[in-house]
Amino acid sequence: MTDARPVRLKKLMNAETLVKLIEEMMDLKIQQQAQANLKASPEIARILEEKRVTDRRRLEQIRAELVRLLSG
Repeated sequence: MTDARPVRLKKLMNAETLVKLIEEMMDLKIQQQAQANLKASPEIARILEEKRVTDRRRLEQIRAELVRLLSG
C-alpha cells in the first residue's frame, strides 16, 4: 500500500497557495478601486501611477501562477 501523505500535503499546499494568491489579488483590486476615487496632488498622482504599473505587473504574475497551479 502506498502512502498518500505526500499527495495530500501537496494538495493542501496548493490550496493554501491558491487562497493566498486570491487574497493578494483581491487586496490589489480593492486598492486600485480606492485609488481611482482619490483626488491627489500632481506628485501623489505620479506616485500612484507608478504603483498602478507595478500592481498591474503583479496581477499578471498572480494570474499566471493561478493558471499554473490550477492546470498542474
